[in-house]
Amino acid sequence: MPETLIRSADVIVTMDDDGAALRSADILIRDGVIAEIAPRIDAPDAQVFDAAGKIVTPGLVNTHHHLYQTLTRAVPGAQDALLFGWLQRLYPIWARFGPEEMYVSTQVGLAELALSGCTLTSDHLDPQWRAAG
Repeated sequence: MPETLIRSADVIVTMDDDGAALRSADILIRDGVIAEIAPRIDAPDAQVFDAAGKIVTPGLVNTHHHLYQTLTRAVPGAQDALLFGWLQRLYPIWARFGPEEMYVSTQVGLAELALSGCTLTSDHLDPQWRAAG
């Protein structure tokens, strides 16, 4: 795996115990792991991303999400139900969702994820909804 260099970030938020924020620094990523953070890193073979004018923050990755469910999080009768009862209560509601509900739920869900530190997600929208929608 090639190296990746994030060059000249205005601020790097470290999220360490001291709450350190590094200014005008580079990040070298090797084999998917941060290998070095320093003011100027020499990595001639790295793929370079110019981060001048940017803030770099660590992020969480959510590999399984259903963004449309954001709108039905607090439906009475579903909150404390076991899985089958939960599905029985919510499937009729989801069946009536159209493009506007999908759009709004996606916007709300992505905002909530971003506020919790998630920077990447994989949504599992049921392909049958798209075929029927």
